[in-house]
Amino acid sequence: MKKKLLDGKITLIICKSVKIYTKKGEEMSKGNNNNNSRNKSKKTSHLNRKKRKLNKKKLAVLICFTVLFLFIAFKATQGVVALVKSMDKSNKTSQQQKVNSEQFDLGNEEENKKKKYTVFIDPGHGGNDKGTESKTSNRYEKDLNLQIAKKLANKLSKQKDIQVVVSRTDDTYISLKDRAILANNSSADVLVSIHLNAEKNGNTATGIETWYRNKATDGSKELAQTVQSTIVSYVKVRDRGIVENNFEVLRESNMPAILIECGFLTTPSEEQKIINEKYQDQLAEGIVQGVLSYLDSKGNK
Repeated sequence: MKKKLLDGKITLIICKSVKIYTKKGEEMSKGNNNNNSRNKSKKTSHLNRKKRKLNKKKLAVLICFTVLFLFIAFKATQGVVALVKSMDKSNKTSQQQKVNSEQFDLGNEEENKKKKYTVFIDPGHGGNDKGTESKTSNRYEKDLNLQIAKKLANKLSKQKDIQVVVSRTDDTYISLKDRAILANNSSADVLVSIHLNAEKNGNTATGIETWYRNKATDGSKELAQTVQSTIVSYVKVRDRGIVENNFEVLRESNMPAILIECGFLTTPSEEQKIINEKYQDQLAEGIVQGVLSYLDSKGNK
């Protein structure tokens, strides 16, 4: 019994020892597991911080590239818009400088290069700028100016040494500044602007007058005198003489320039003259002869 008991005690002690050992082992294992978990947690946290830093850097770089791209795109768009506007303006100027040769019978471009003189004809007003309006009809100055200018252009273009450039060939609006620019770009020798007069508070004024630039020293006054005198020799009309003025189309042009008021549209009797084809033809011939006389006088000096 003792042995058994002893054996039992020993066994019991061994078992207890095993149990103790086992518990310690478990406890040690648990400790190790806890340490490993903490280490893993630290590593994970560290990696997460690194990822967050990397993500922030990537985001910052992405934002910088996006801003840079948008800036470049904006500048490129501005450049394209400016180029298109420039091309559009250039095309418009080119189109305005070109005259419909069939409509005006002005000859071809090669023939024009051989011409000695260039005459720039400017039919006043156009488009939404109607100019003077008749008091008895729906007639507007802009349309009659163009009719007279066409006759003038046709007659001048028949001269072998004259090239004709017209500011507008249809019912188009062109600013006064652009008219002067077109004349300057065409290297014209003279500018003739065609207009009709108006009486503000009446309907009895008559006659033709020619305007030239204030204090002109470039021959504008001589051109005005010559053209005015030839006009009144071709048509029966009151001679109102020549007048100084600072009209923009005269002021901004670089060549001898005149503006002819071809009669009063506000006077019914004069309106009937102005709308008459024969009268327009005689008026245009008078202007042509005046321009030719002036150019001949300058060419002989």
